[in-house]
Amino acid sequence: MDISLWNGTYLDFRSKLLGSIYNIDEIFGIMARNITNLAFHANIGYIHCIYYVPVNQFAPNGLSGEFTAYHDKNRLPAIPSTTDFSETMSTGEQGSFTFQAHPIDGHSFTDFEKQLVQLLSWDFFIISGRTHLIGNTRKAAISDPMTGAFNQAGIFMFSQQVIGGDLPSYAATFINLKNFKYVNKSTSSQQGDLALKMYVSKISQFINEKELIARLGGDNFFTLIKKERQEEFISRFSNCEMTLSQGPKPVNIRIQARMGVYPVENNVEIHDALNNAAISLQAARAIKTRDIVFFTKEMLVRTMHQKEISNEFHNAIRNKEFVVFYQPKVDLLTKKVTGAEALVRWIRHKTIVPPMDFIPILEREGTICDLDFYVFETACADIRQWLDVGIEPHRISTNFSKLHLRNPELADNILSIIRKHNVPSKYVEVELTESADFDDNAAMMKFVNTMAENGIAVSIDDFGTGYSTLNVLKDFNITTIKLDKSLLDHVGDPHSKDEVIIRNVVKMANELNKEVIAEGIETERQAKFLKSIQCNNVQGFLFDKPLVHDDFQKRLTEEYTY
Repeated sequence: MDISLWNGTYLDFRSKLLGSIYNIDEIFGIMARNITNLAFHANIGYIHCIYYVPVNQFAPNGLSGEFTAYHDKNRLPAIPSTTDFSETMSTGEQGSFTFQAHPIDGHSFTDFEKQLVQLLSWDFFIISGRTHLIGNTRKAAISDPMTGAFNQAGIFMFSQQVIGGDLPSYAATFINLKNFKYVNKSTSSQQGDLALKMYVSKISQFINEKELIARLGGDNFFTLIKKERQEEFISRFSNCEMTLSQGPKPVNIRIQARMGVYPVENNVEIHDALNNAAISLQAARAIKTRDIVFFTKEMLVRTMHQKEISNEFHNAIRNKEFVVFYQPKVDLLTKKVTGAEALVRWIRHKTIVPPMDFIPILEREGTICDLDFYVFETACADIRQWLDVGIEPHRISTNFSKLHLRNPELADNILSIIRKHNVPSKYVEVELTESADFDDNAAMMKFVNTMAENGIAVSIDDFGTGYSTLNVLKDFNITTIKLDKSLLDHVGDPHSKDEVIIRNVVKMANELNKEVIAEGIETERQAKFLKSIQCNNVQGFLFDKPLVHDDFQKRLTEEYTY
C-alpha cells in the first residue's frame, strides 16, 4: 500500500511527536506507541535504534543506549542476523544515532517503502535530537553549568514536581565552604573548580532521587535531605577529605563547611525554607565558634530588624536623622580638652538607636561608607562654623571603615570635602580600624602617605585587637594609635597581663614618635595607671560622654577643666 507524505496515517504519527518533551526515554516510548499503524501498512516488521552521546556538561558520564521501537512478532517471528536497512547519523556534539529496520518475513521493501523507511530514520533522528536539545535547554535553565547541581530555579522546580506537599519531612541546609578561596590560592582556580565538582559529586552519590543538591554561586550550596538522614549528611559533608588528581601530582585537601540547618515546619513554602536556612547560615558566620547552626525564630526576628534598618538607612540620611556627637579627648596632665572624636547617633522616632544596632549591619552591606562621609562632612562643617565665630575646635577625628580602602579615590574624596569647607588640615584626623587582615596593605599605605603629605593626621582605632600591631607601628606613617578599651578593662587585676602589654605598646609608640590615646576610660584607677606610663591623652565616660554640638561647644569656650 502506498502511503503519501500527506496521508493521514503519517501525519497522525508525526503529530504525536511534536510536544515539549525533554526526556529521551519518553520520546522513544511515544514513538513506539504510535508507529504501529504506519509500520503495519508499510510492511515493516522491526525497527531498532542505537544512540550515543559523549561526555559533556549536561551528561557528565555521557549517554548511550538502544531501544526497539517496533516488532511485529506475528509477521516477523525471528529477527534476521543481517540488517535490511541501517543508517548511522552523526550529531553536532560528536555523538551518533543508528536506525535499523527489517521488513516482515518473506517480504522485501519496495522502492517506495525504502523511501518511507529512509524518511522514518531521518524523523527518528531529528525528533530524538530535538528532544535531547529541549532537555539540555531545560537543564541549562535549572542547573549549574559547572557542577551539574540544580540552581535556584531548579530548587523551585524540584520542590513543585518531586516533593510537592511532603516538604515538612525534609531539612533544608544552606552550606558555605570555609576559607575556600585559599584552595584556589594554594593550588589553582582549575583545582578549585575540580574540588567543587567533587564535593557536589560526593553529595550526589549520597542523596536519593527525592533529595536535592543545588549550587547557589561560588562555594555556596543548598540541600533538601530527609530529616531522618540529616544527621548523617552533616557528619559526612561538614568535614570531608578529597584528592584532586588533576595537575602534575595529586593534591589532598580538606573541605570544611559552615551549615545553616532548617528542619522544615508545616505550612512552609520552599522559598521560606531557603530563606530560613540562609538566615541560620548567617548566624553561623557571626558566631564563628560553631559551624553547624540550627534555625530559631529569634534569628528571623533579628533578620527582619536588620532588613528594616537597611531599608530605612537612605531615608534617614536624607532626613538628617543621623546626629553627630562629640566625645572630648582630655590631657591627664592639664585636665583640659585637646580634641574630640565625632560619633554618630541615629535619632529615630524620637529615640536614639544604639550604634551596635545599625553599625554592624551597615558595615556588612557597605553602606557604612555613605554614613562615614556624612559624619565627616558634618564635622568639617562644624569646624568651619566654630572657626568663623572665633572658637578653637582642636583636632576632630572621624571614623572611616576599612571598606573605604577599596575606593581608589578615598583620599581625593576626603580632600575635596576639606577644601569645600575651607578647613585647615591640622583640625582633621582620620581614624581607621585595625584589622586582623588588611585586605590591601598597599592601598592603606598609599592612603596614609597621601594624608600625611596634606598635613592630615591618621590614627589607628581599636589598636591591639588585631594581628598586625607591630606592622602598623613599623610600616605605616600614622600619627596616632588608640588603645582599645578591652586592653584597659582588667587594669589593676592581680593576674592580668594587660598592664604589661599596654606599658610596652606605649613605650614603643613614644619611642617611634607616635601619639597614643586610650579610649573607654571609666575609672580613676585606669587614669592613674595611664598617667604613670606616660599615656596622657584619654577619652571616656570618666570625663565625658559623647556630647551634642552645643554642649561640646561649651567645653571649647568655657576653658573647661575636668
